[in-house]
Amino acid sequence: MKTNVARLHVKSILTLIPALLAGAIVCMCLAAFAGVSPLNLAETIWAGALGSGEAALNTLARTSPLLILGLAVALAYKAGLLNIGCEGQLTTGALISVAVAQWASFLPACLLLPLMLASGAVVGALWAYPPIVLRRARGVHEVISTLLLNYVAIYLCSWLVSGPLGDGTAMARTPPIPPGAELPVIFRAGSAGMTPAPVIALVLCFVAWLWLSKTAWGFEVRSTGANFDAAENAGISASKWQTRIFLMSGALAGLAGAIEISAVHHRFYRSFSPGYGFDGLTAAFLVNCSPEWLWLSALFIGGLRSADKLLQIGLDLSPNFILVVQAVLLLSTACQGLMYSAPQALFSLLRGKIGKDDAPVRSDSADHR
Repeated sequence: MKTNVARLHVKSILTLIPALLAGAIVCMCLAAFAGVSPLNLAETIWAGALGSGEAALNTLARTSPLLILGLAVALAYKAGLLNIGCEGQLTTGALISVAVAQWASFLPACLLLPLMLASGAVVGALWAYPPIVLRRARGVHEVISTLLLNYVAIYLCSWLVSGPLGDGTAMARTPPIPPGAELPVIFRAGSAGMTPAPVIALVLCFVAWLWLSKTAWGFEVRSTGANFDAAENAGISASKWQTRIFLMSGALAGLAGAIEISAVHHRFYRSFSPGYGFDGLTAAFLVNCSPEWLWLSALFIGGLRSADKLLQIGLDLSPNFILVVQAVLLLSTACQGLMYSAPQALFSLLRGKIGKDDAPVRSDSADHR
């Protein structure tokens, strides 16, 4: 049984390869239309993402939040839910974690850092609570409520950082967090440094994969996502599992915000996130929401994000071209079912038409005999 499940996981990833190749070909064509050689585009992206030690560390820094946010989306999806509100949960978790770190600055680092990260996770879960309650009580789809709450979170945090929680300047930022709340740098190359953030993200993904695939609770979650009514009829508390998993998803998004503050920014800016919450969606669905493969898609998107400025400097391409690449790859992934079903349907249609054309001939021959 376990072998069959593992084979299904591998097969689900292998089916993505043709779709991603088709998306890559479309991106190369777009680059050619923009006057850029596909080979130069690939070389520039490689140089900006992994071409040097400093570039590789910058890519890892961008990969960490994408990995945790992709896990947040994937975890909710396994339970049959779609969390579009990671951007809002990330933003609120980041801001409140800064406020908590400043309030508890008298604590030693061994207590202050866990408290800061935990506060970000709690706030992210709290921000995810209204959508799941609305779904359970009123049937409001979580896509609508989480999407709208993103804008509430962004504008609320913008007001807070420009006023009550700001540092008093016109920069719309908070004061820096205490040194004890910062994740330590364990490796440095040039001006870039590596913190334990990527390791934390990888451990979270490994634990989530282990929990989903190897435990009875994980089986119940996957059963809930596969067929809610069948899970309820089998005695699984599917409704409760959806609530728990959605809160866990929000907690992961809030934790990603707190880690991003602690590892990179060390204070909250009004626009500190370049859209990580939405990039997490792309990272999750590029690998069919499989936690064990999230590192690959998060690393890929993190590398694209690291190379955007080099594209503008070296190839005179807008940094927004990276967003186009992500969109094309996501669309190609979403259409992977059509890529397999359309040729089969066309073949069946042609075979049926040929069969109809041959039928009268065979009938006439039979009558003649």
